[in-house]
Amino acid sequence: MVRQPAILPRVGQLLDHISRLLHRTKPLSSYLPRITRLIRSLWSACTQPFKRLLYALTPSNLFWPTLVPAKIQATIHIIRSEQTIVDCFVWVPTEWALLWQNGAFGKGILSRSEPTWFPRFTRGHSTASGKYLEDITRQRRGERQAARETNESALGLTLIPIPSLPVTLEEAEVMEPMQLSFHDALFLCQLECLQVRDTQGTEYTYESLWHLFCKVDRSSEFALKYAAYYYYRSKGWVVRSGLKFGSDFLLYAKGPAHSHAQYSVVVRHSSHELPVSASEEKATSESWQFVLSLSRVTSQVRKTLVLCYIDPPTATEPSQEDMPSDLTQYQVREFVVQRFNANRM
Repeated sequence: MVRQPAILPRVGQLLDHISRLLHRTKPLSSYLPRITRLIRSLWSACTQPFKRLLYALTPSNLFWPTLVPAKIQATIHIIRSEQTIVDCFVWVPTEWALLWQNGAFGKGILSRSEPTWFPRFTRGHSTASGKYLEDITRQRRGERQAARETNESALGLTLIPIPSLPVTLEEAEVMEPMQLSFHDALFLCQLECLQVRDTQGTEYTYESLWHLFCKVDRSSEFALKYAAYYYYRSKGWVVRSGLKFGSDFLLYAKGPAHSHAQYSVVVRHSSHELPVSASEEKATSESWQFVLSLSRVTSQVRKTLVLCYIDPPTATEPSQEDMPSDLTQYQVREFVVQRFNANRM
């Protein structure tokens, strides 16, 4: 007896299944969920090897920078006073949309976060509609201004309004560049996604930017904060400044355009850990009162406080000019601080 190949029964079953599907009276829309799941599974199976290859080629598993086709051009403006560097700004004039949509880097100089000056300006010259965060801020300021005018009129004072300057559409289109923070600029330059030049055309490398930012920052913790910034960026978090909440960084899952920040991070050297006894509290700059007050502010804005302690490769704290040779040698320890509320028990 000749044994048939095992593939023939499977082909016959497949043909029977197709014939039954064709003779059914169900509409085609009933098969759309099944077809959608099939397409998604095929897409995931096809793209998974490419994703693994990109993760392997990218340093520290940073997936986003490999999607940038070319270096983004940025301009650094240095402010000097008697040949002394006082401050500097890194601006991206035209290609900021790619940075914002793929990592929420930087902020508009005339906006709260995303650069929205030009669409807000063109809205007043066309039939376009839309509401932005700046509109809510302007409404609140108008309400406070009206209350202030009422109080000042009762005192006999008069406010002189400041007229707005005329701006053309051509000027408004290039009026708002995106400003990158020091950590954003270093991070993108280190991954070779950003090319920074000054107004004279001189190119700044990662090393030259590091020394320049250290001169402007004048803080001994600049290297520690950048190590923490690099650590959270490598984990996939969107890291932004937490100055308005008294912390160093705010961590977003996707960015300010999608949701509020989930964590508020305070970066410290490992030698500045919280004291255990009163004698240790006198010898360190941190105190439990500072942490509790910061925790109170953080909980009021519905965020979680994270104490991030950085252990550099050397036993001593890095100096202001020391550039970290390998950020993977820094050790990070995180502690979550939460306030006890008896009503939740």
